[in-house]
Amino acid sequence: MPMQELEHIRRPTKKYSTNNHLPTIIKWKGVNMIRQESILAAAKEIIKWGETKDITKIGLVGEEDSGKTSLAETLSHIIHKESKLEWVVRKFYEKELMDFKETLKTLTPANHILIFDDVSFLSGKHGKKSIEQVKESVTKIRHLPGGKDVKIILIYNYHYTKGLDKYLRQAHFRFFTTIGSEEEENMEDIVGSRNSGLIKYFSRSLQQGVIKDFFPSPARVHTSKKKFFYKYRDPFIPVLFWNNSTLRMIISPLRQWIQPICSICSDANGEATKVDIAEFCDEFEKAYPKWSVTIVKQFLKERGINCYSKNMVSGRRFLDRALETKVFNLDDLAVHLGLTQTVTRLRKKPKDFASLQ
Repeated sequence: MPMQELEHIRRPTKKYSTNNHLPTIIKWKGVNMIRQESILAAAKEIIKWGETKDITKIGLVGEEDSGKTSLAETLSHIIHKESKLEWVVRKFYEKELMDFKETLKTLTPANHILIFDDVSFLSGKHGKKSIEQVKESVTKIRHLPGGKDVKIILIYNYHYTKGLDKYLRQAHFRFFTTIGSEEEENMEDIVGSRNSGLIKYFSRSLQQGVIKDFFPSPARVHTSKKKFFYKYRDPFIPVLFWNNSTLRMIISPLRQWIQPICSICSDANGEATKVDIAEFCDEFEKAYPKWSVTIVKQFLKERGINCYSKNMVSGRRFLDRALETKVFNLDDLAVHLGLTQTVTRLRKKPKDFASLQ
């Protein structure tokens, strides 16, 4: 990873560690926060689930301009950065969801994080037959055209808890950016009445953040039970996170605050290239003569885009069939061909995400 992309990496600084019953305050890019309230910890749960299950569904629920779109971008960025799997991120809207069968044809056979932004009230806008077709397509999503089965993370963004078809809104994880007064009863149906106190606390905290530009954490950080406060949208917003087992309040920043430049996220948003491609290719070729094209081909292959020659593809299929029908060790094949593992001195994995979880 280029050094400029790692400028935000910081080892968290612990405070108040003398009392094990108090939450740990750390710094993320110089901003104080409580460790267990980090969105990174919530994303870690999703990553573990998504790497194991074929389809992972995430619901983002909240009113307009409450941060749902930004939250989806932040989540998808953390997932594709921190997962051991390669992920492609794509963002769609209501039109693409309602024509999901055609949308699937635009996807390459790779692991995908699919964000469907603002898909509320589909049942009111479209007939039952159209909704049923969408649901049928969703069940087949991991069988992408032209490739083998892959893993999919679906992120739906809608306005209120029942603002989406019952089947489509079923989720393994949910995030709530606002909870209206009329929504508290619906919320309790989802998370249980035992969490009613936290729901009310979150609503009050959010209101205080909007009005006074700061909001309190539900945690107490001193023996005197002193509250801990965050500046609202500078850089965090409060969010309720439900993993179908526990409900907790977390905080989330913008994706651009975590990492200002991310090519994978830019591709998802359809952002235009902001550098001179010809100049970059010249620089790449000078740094890695005769290897730059192969490196790009391999990177695209990992994202489900195969640019290798027909002979390369045919040869790979020959090897795959041989491994299925003939008993031999792939390591022995490598030794016979004189191939050895390349040893490189890589920088250690950044610790800012992992250490905050």
